[in-house]
Amino acid sequence: MHDNREAEFERFYRTEERRVLRLCYGVLGDSELARDAAQEAWLRYLRYIEGDRPEYSVPLLVTIALNAARDWQRRRRRRPEDLSGDLPEWAAPPGPEQDPDLLDAVQRLPQPEREAILLHYALDLPLIDVARVLQKRTGAVKSILHRGRAHLRSLLGAEEGISNGR
Repeated sequence: MHDNREAEFERFYRTEERRVLRLCYGVLGDSELARDAAQEAWLRYLRYIEGDRPEYSVPLLVTIALNAARDWQRRRRRRPEDLSGDLPEWAAPPGPEQDPDLLDAVQRLPQPEREAILLHYALDLPLIDVARVLQKRTGAVKSILHRGRAHLRSLLGAEEGISNGR
């Protein structure tokens, strides 16, 4: 019985470890800190689900990981401008989202917008799960995402204007 439980957790861990790392990196912008925060998140998650019949929950795991990353961010007390722009391969979202200008702009968003954007777009969580993780109503999450996308457009447009000499 105990071996079966370990195998179940191992499968869950292997399925979700990249998601946790990507979230921690998205919040912290530093690969070493992201690894530390992710490790702490998994330990917190294990402590939380202790019991005879744990149920593995992605929204719960993401909530714990987001809180761990926030804790590391508070401890660090560094500004996003001071962060390295190097995105480690394990943290990179698949596809066109690997644009370094976009990643830099996401790091400069206010915390609520950055977290909502990361959860919904980088981690591909449905709105209802983003709302659970952020402890907000779905409508509030939609508003935050709308503001975040508008803020990203203005940040990316300003950078494009500067780089094009405008």
